[in-house]
Amino acid sequence: MTQLARDPSAPRLVFVDTEATGLDHRVHQLTEVAWILREPDGTEVTRRFVPEHTLEGAEEKALEITRYHELLADEPRTPDAEWIDVLLGDTEGAVLVGVVPDFDARHLLQACQRIGRTPNWDHHLLDVGTLAMPLLAAAPEVPRGVASLCLSLGVTHDPERAHGALYDAQQTMRCFDAVWERLAALRAAGEPLPDPVRRPPSSR
Repeated sequence: MTQLARDPSAPRLVFVDTEATGLDHRVHQLTEVAWILREPDGTEVTRRFVPEHTLEGAEEKALEITRYHELLADEPRTPDAEWIDVLLGDTEGAVLVGVVPDFDARHLLQACQRIGRTPNWDHHLLDVGTLAMPLLAAAPEVPRGVASLCLSLGVTHDPERAHGALYDAQQTMRCFDAVWERLAALRAAGEPLPDPVRRPPSSR
């Protein structure tokens, strides 16, 4: 693929993914959070934490999808003040990039508010599923999830590692790069947009 050029004037990007005990921000708690900070010069820093949490009100389906009892239950947990201070050091002025990033941003906002911290990331959020849509769809559609994006963009995807926060953040970044690499190649060749890619039927 085409090597992406780095623009010193570009914003800091934070590719983020969170996992939780369910989908209701009012009830469910973060079980895993990971992000990759990419500076404008291309420098990257990777972080992953298992926040302190309980399983009160947890949805069993959410725990099953994230393989919580197998992969996360026995991991050391990090106090909110500790991991959130690291987060805020990385997100100052940055754009959060994700797949459905408003889900992640809301959890992060609530985590900050619980300990009296002020979020410092840019108020714009960048959804890679929406970003990729013109390259994949013939008309507007529901944005594709991580697994579907990977399959549609030709990014190697391991279902056994899916729904782990770090892996999904990394896959989000790879899909983001794949979109811009395709656009760069099209611009360089003066080509039209590629043919639509049918949504993979077995992925979200």
